[in-house]
Amino acid sequence: MLKKRYFSTQDDFKTGFFCKFTLFLGLVLLLFFIFSKISALIIGESSSGFTKQIYDFSQTTYPNSILALSFILFAIGVILYFFHCQFAKLARIADEIEKSENLEDFD
Repeated sequence: MLKKRYFSTQDDFKTGFFCKFTLFLGLVLLLFFIFSKISALIIGESSSGFTKQIYDFSQTTYPNSILALSFILFAIGVILYFFHCQFAKLARIADEIEKSENLEDFD
């Protein structure tokens, strides 16, 4: 048999932390993509050694995959931010209801 679980209105399932975390990861991946593309433009095809490896990496599909993952993480971060705002509104409403019930008890 399933137990009923009651969650506090102050508990927002850590959406604020996960929102910041996914937005940070998305930003880091976006900066990595930009760095790889700009460095490929600066290095050029006629380079050799380590710089040639950077150029070859930027010409593969991996940077485009990193860009797509960055966009996905940004979208998840925005969705989590929306949930965080909704949980904050719910907590304010619950506090107002508790205060009004406590005031009615004294009357």
